[in-house]
Amino acid sequence: MPYLGPIPINWYGITFAIAALTARWLALRSASHGFSSTSVDRLVLWILIGVVVGARLYYVLQNDFGFYVTHPWRVLAVWEGGLAFFGGLGGGIASGYVYCRRYSLDFLEVADIFAPTIPVAAAIGRISCGLDGMDYGTPTSLPWGIVYLNPNSYAPVDRVPRHPDQYYELAGDLVIAALLVRLRGRLPRGGLLLVYLVSFSILRFFIFFVRGNVPVIALGLKNAQWTSLLILLASLAVMLRKRVSAYARESAPRKR
Repeated sequence: MPYLGPIPINWYGITFAIAALTARWLALRSASHGFSSTSVDRLVLWILIGVVVGARLYYVLQNDFGFYVTHPWRVLAVWEGGLAFFGGLGGGIASGYVYCRRYSLDFLEVADIFAPTIPVAAAIGRISCGLDGMDYGTPTSLPWGIVYLNPNSYAPVDRVPRHPDQYYELAGDLVIAALLVRLRGRLPRGGLLLVYLVSFSILRFFIFFVRGNVPVIALGLKNAQWTSLLILLASLAVMLRKRVSAYARESAPRKR
């Protein structure tokens, strides 16, 4: 395995870098004339920092929090693994919002620019998950089940075929990206981000029925499924509120 100083360069790091560069390229292509390449680069950097910080903190909070309390320096050891997608999603959105407030940018417009880049970047990241055996699936008898044989794999090396749930999610991400591109310019400001949150929450809810490395926490559902439901309900509520507000404006009598 190659190293960058003391930090090992693995498939996850490589695909993370490719995903970031791809997201930047897509954002530049869809950015309006009011956004320079410098602004996009600065915003991408802020979002990446938010993604890493949020993904790590979310992972720490839901995985052996007591260990990290007694070993706080290990929180920084992201190269050992331990980044949770929903935490990264929340951290990226939050840092993007803070950036827009600081530099007086329209957050909803920026959100529409970056929304299609999120599932594309996530799909690229799922490639490394599949190669490294991270986020492996439950056992399956389906003909496309994956058997992990490499002893360095994160998945159990037990010759049991497992659902390639990483690639299920990759395919779903690409479908969502295609949907967002098709809807671009047809929705109110911020609509693309809301559509992404709704569609990805639904995708993740069902994917986690075949995710094998996380426990059930309540009512037969896993932590990410409960998170998906919360994001889904919140996004639908915002959509409904925006729709009601738009209808109220259209129905209001016009002043003469």
